[in-house]
Amino acid sequence: MLEMLYGTFTGGALAHAFMIPCWTLSPLPAIFGIVLICMGDLYSIIGAAMMFCLTSLNTIEFAYRPWFVKLFYDLDMTRYYRRCELRGALGSMRKESTLYMFHPHGILATGFVCNGCWNKNFNELTATHDLAMPKSTGTVFLIARNLREWSAFFKVLCDVSGRLESATKGNIMRLMRDKRNLAIIPGGFEDATLMHHGKERTFIKHRKGLVKFALQNGYAVTPIYSFGESDTYHTFTGLLKQRLALNQYGIPGVLFWGEPLVPVFPRHKSCVLTYVGEPLQMPQIDHPTKEDVDEWHGKYIEALAALFNKHKAEANKDGAGAVDAKLELF
Repeated sequence: MLEMLYGTFTGGALAHAFMIPCWTLSPLPAIFGIVLICMGDLYSIIGAAMMFCLTSLNTIEFAYRPWFVKLFYDLDMTRYYRRCELRGALGSMRKESTLYMFHPHGILATGFVCNGCWNKNFNELTATHDLAMPKSTGTVFLIARNLREWSAFFKVLCDVSGRLESATKGNIMRLMRDKRNLAIIPGGFEDATLMHHGKERTFIKHRKGLVKFALQNGYAVTPIYSFGESDTYHTFTGLLKQRLALNQYGIPGVLFWGEPLVPVFPRHKSCVLTYVGEPLQMPQIDHPTKEDVDEWHGKYIEALAALFNKHKAEANKDGAGAVDAKLELF
């Protein structure tokens, strides 16, 4: 029955309808359970049972399911948008020892999610195996630890996908020792907080840790920029300093709305074009100095800016971003 929806707008919308509640609404069951416990009597028993179930979901490791991955590939999340494509130096994408850095985060991280994590083409270009992509060979997509490990239903989705892991130092170094490809949004919650409809912003000036890890392991670092990410939602842009302060506690300081009737959904008429840059090969330095990190971090920022400037006119012609757009680096 679902086969009729493969590669259609409805199929892409269905994939979003499954993913978005798991992500955005994941804290609500726990909050509801705590409220029930505080109400006493039978409500407390129901609340305690809910908390037990949620804790179980957070502690049990669920097996990787290739059929789940294939289903999302077939539904094709990119079809939800007016245009959503992976472009750029696709022929230069490597199958190991590469760190793919996606910019900007936006709200849903459409470039990272639709043109990266759940994009069949991206994964086939960067994996050493076929569509089934066993966990031991595919690109690992790194996300915030509190989303990956403590969000119950979204945590289960991460488990069965076989590709989403926590962006912790331990995980990154372990995976790099195995020469695995990694993908991450270095701007994180700060990127999301900075989002301003129609502006091209990313938080990267002080994000040097990933460059240090890449130097220690001799990785190539590939910049990736998604034009049109900032058009997927409208956001509240005031109190920026205060909202950025929330990020220090793992809280994304965002207030957003997308589709008028379903504000949590991105605007389906938006256009997101994700451009892959040439890999920046880093030397292997077991103990990089601050000067080493600063030098290669500066080279990465230059490569990101060059990628942006090279493709902004084409992206604008095809419906994403503005031809005179300027990349704002924070």
